[in-house]
Amino acid sequence: MVAVSAVGGLLAGCSSSADNDAEKTGDGRQNKVIGASEGPSAAPSTLETGMGSDTDTDGTFPRTVTHFEGSTTIKAKPTRIAVLSTGQLDDLLSLGTVPTATTRADNAGLVPDYLANAFPSDKSKLAAMTDAGTRQAPNLETLAAAKPDLILANDSLGDLYPKLSKIAPTVITAGNGINWKRDLLLVGDAIGKGQQAQKLLDGIVEDAGEKGEALSKTSVSMLRFTPGRTRMFGVSSFTGSIAVDMGLDRPKSQQFKAISEDIGAESIDKADGDWIFYSVQGDASKTDAASVLAGPLWKSMGAVEAGHAVKVNDDPWYLNAGPTAARLVVLQLAENISK
Repeated sequence: MVAVSAVGGLLAGCSSSADNDAEKTGDGRQNKVIGASEGPSAAPSTLETGMGSDTDTDGTFPRTVTHFEGSTTIKAKPTRIAVLSTGQLDDLLSLGTVPTATTRADNAGLVPDYLANAFPSDKSKLAAMTDAGTRQAPNLETLAAAKPDLILANDSLGDLYPKLSKIAPTVITAGNGINWKRDLLLVGDAIGKGQQAQKLLDGIVEDAGEKGEALSKTSVSMLRFTPGRTRMFGVSSFTGSIAVDMGLDRPKSQQFKAISEDIGAESIDKADGDWIFYSVQGDASKTDAASVLAGPLWKSMGAVEAGHAVKVNDDPWYLNAGPTAARLVVLQLAENISK
C-alpha cells in the first residue's frame, strides 16, 4: 500500500541558488505544485496522490518508493546518501542523518550557517561530505566517486534522472518552497523514516499554531533584495505559507497567490505592513538594498518608523527551505512580533 500522510496546518520548501521559491513551469501532472507563478494558498500537507513507499513501517527494507520520475526500489537501509537540491540537507539532518555528498549554491559553502549552528554535533561529518558541485549543475563524476547508495534530487533536475539512476537508486521530490512538507514526507519515506518525518512535521505545525495564537492580529511583509531584483513574497511561498499557518495577516499588496512579485525602488512603500521581514542576498552593494534602506521612501514607511523592519538571515527565510528553517522562521516571527 502506498503511504499517504496527512497533517493539519499550512506551512511550506526548496530550489536553485537564486531562492527556494524560484518560479518554474509545471509539467502538467495532476495536482503537482512546483512553485509556478500561481499556486495554492497553503503548502500541500500530504504526499502527492499515489506517491510514497509501499510500506507503512519505518526501517523496513526493501521498499519501493513512487516519486516524481517513477518508482525506485531501495534494497537496504541507505547509509551513503547524496542530496542534490535545496532543503534536502535540512530534511536529512532534521531526521538524524548526515549525507555523504551534497551540492551547494553558487559562491557558497556546502552547509548553510543556520544548519551548522543547529547541528553542532554533526560538525565533523558535515565537513567530510563530498562536494558534488552546484545545485544547477551537479558534477556526476564526483558524485559517482562518492559511491552513494541513494540519491535525492528535486524535479528541477528531473532531466538528469536517467543518468543519476545509473549511479544509485534515485528519488525525485517536487522542490520549491511551497512543497516543503510534501518533500519532507517523501524524503522520510525514501530513507525508511516516514513516520518520524510525519511526527516532525506535526510538531512544527502545532508549534506554529500555538505561537501564532499568542500574537495580536498583525500584518507581516516579506521582502528580499537580490542582485537585479527586489521581491515581495506572496502566500504561495515558504515564508508566506508559514505566516498563514501562524494566523498572521499579509498586506493587501502581498495577498496574491504567486510566489513573488518584483517591486522597484520607487514603489518600495508597497511592501509596507505592521512588520517587514527582509533579507539581502550576498553583497548589499550589488543590490538595491543599500540605497533603498537609506532612502526617504523606506524611512517614511509605517513599519520602519515603528522600528518594525527586521533584517533576517537569507538562507532559512528565502533560500533553503526545510523543517529546521521552518522552526527558525516561526520562532523569529513570534519573538519579534511579541515584543
